[in-house]
Amino acid sequence: MKLTLEQISKIEETLVLNGIQYEDIKLELTDHIASEIEEQIMVQGYSFEVALHDVFQNWKEQLRPTSSHWVGLINSSPKIVLDKWVRTTKQLQLKALLIALFPTLFFAYFFNGKQNKFDYTLLVQIFKTMCLAISLSIIIFKFLIFKSNIKTSFSLYFNKNSTVFFIYLFFYGLGFIPIKLSIWDYGTSLFFILLLSFLLVYSIFCLKLAYQHLQFVKKLKLS
Repeated sequence: MKLTLEQISKIEETLVLNGIQYEDIKLELTDHIASEIEEQIMVQGYSFEVALHDVFQNWKEQLRPTSSHWVGLINSSPKIVLDKWVRTTKQLQLKALLIALFPTLFFAYFFNGKQNKFDYTLLVQIFKTMCLAISLSIIIFKFLIFKSNIKTSFSLYFNKNSTVFFIYLFFYGLGFIPIKLSIWDYGTSLFFILLLSFLLVYSIFCLKLAYQHLQFVKKLKLS
């Protein structure tokens, strides 16, 4: 049997009470839980209320509030949300680090032994410009997400993951934190190229999360 709209609403309300405030995850879980409830009603002959309680008992562990050092121990969320958050963070950090190695290795190979002949001024200016451009993009996306007035896992991961990186990029872009590229310290220059490349790439990945949020909101409003 198919559940009524009122029964679907009851599932959504129960999910919200268990900390699932993110529309994409709530939509996905509602479908799963509704299917399990329908099966129990048809096979076991349970009433909706009994099946609802039974199914949510099975989901209890996934809805339990938990935290992780990967995203900050102060960020407590239902386990199913946090697991996805940690998995996404690990994947983005690993991808960003691997991509950041390319400009670092390129610089290490082509300028090793030639650093005294290389003018870092243009490279520093390029990094500053990119830092400011991405910082501005983060601000714009934060505003658009706030204006959408809808929470998704994408907006959660974007807002949490991009904030610290935004501060560093903004300060690097304005020169409050010096970019230490120097002809006198080749090792430090390599480290900063790796660091800045990682910050820039990771922040771009975070912007993609913000874009995914806006796309989901658009589809949600059209449905």
